[in-house]
Amino acid sequence: MMKVFLLTGLAALMTMGTVCAQNTETQKNGQHHQQGQHCGKCSHHRQHGMSAALPGTQVNADGIDMVVVNAFPGVKSVEKGQPWCKVFDAKKKLLGYVVYSSPASDNIKGYAGPTPLAIAFNKDKTIRSVQMLPNKETPNFQQRVVDAKLLESWNGLSVKKARSKKVDTVSGATFTSRSVIESLQAALKNL
Repeated sequence: MMKVFLLTGLAALMTMGTVCAQNTETQKNGQHHQQGQHCGKCSHHRQHGMSAALPGTQVNADGIDMVVVNAFPGVKSVEKGQPWCKVFDAKKKLLGYVVYSSPASDNIKGYAGPTPLAIAFNKDKTIRSVQMLPNKETPNFQQRVVDAKLLESWNGLSVKKARSKKVDTVSGATFTSRSVIESLQAALKNL
């Protein structure tokens, strides 16, 4: 019962956050844009270096992808790189890096399609966190992956150690978890 209450409360907070994030910004050409969604085209996002964000991901008021904000709370700007996106604070001090699994993982399918990831790295290029990006997987399967702490399996590892780490799939979410594991491996392959 407590778990249902917490999940319901979390869903309500997420909905409130999405609604609050969707402030309309008027562009110079007179068109309106929802800041809550990243389009990759407007000057506001390019100004803040967020061409590194994937279309459809949530962004904060500065136009920074929320998965980057979650991994680096002090982030103020992101400099796109291939494959390493550099993450900076307000004083332009390097906080770490982010690598997106897409396009390397685009052909890896879970139960309902690809499971793109954002992989955050510390300055020493050890993995800080792994987060799932928007996808079409069943929310229940995604939650099982999160609850099993699969995304934390690589935290603290170097790229070399993460590539070679054997990780088991999650019971009850086999296709989704296999896709997450393979997507991470695809992203790390050429680093």
